Amino acid sequence: METKPTVALYETMFILTPDRGGAVKEYIERFKKVVEEQGGTVAHLEEWGLKDLAYRIGKQMKGYYTLLQYNSPARAVDELERTMKLTDGVLRYLTVRVDENAQAAAQTASKKISGEAGKNEEDAAKAEPQG
Repeated sequence: METKPTVALYETMFILTPDRGGAVKEYIERFKKVVEEQGGTVAHLEEWGLKDLAYRIGKQMKGYYTLLQYNSPARAVDELERTMKLTDGVLRYLTVRVDENAQAAAQTASKKISGEAGKNEEDAAKAEPQG
């Protein structure tokens, strides 16, 4: 009997060399394709852009940061990290598994914050004098 591999939410942050900044979309598409070929789905993508590094990495002082969130089995993480290791333009990468409880708490907190923001706007509108 074949068991279906468990799927979890992962986040991978990777930093590209600044001279590869123009080809960021190509790198992202390549990494998304690796995840999807292994049975995963990309949930969210954030391009943070060119930032200063905290310390010099391979004679570089700047890097192009990207965050990739995806649902996949563990084998997709292994393959993605292997691909990043073999890719010349990647300075660093880090993958973490997102804890389901922490994810639920973060979603609840963001809903609460956005709810308070809406309430504060309503209160401000009520406090304005009509005139």
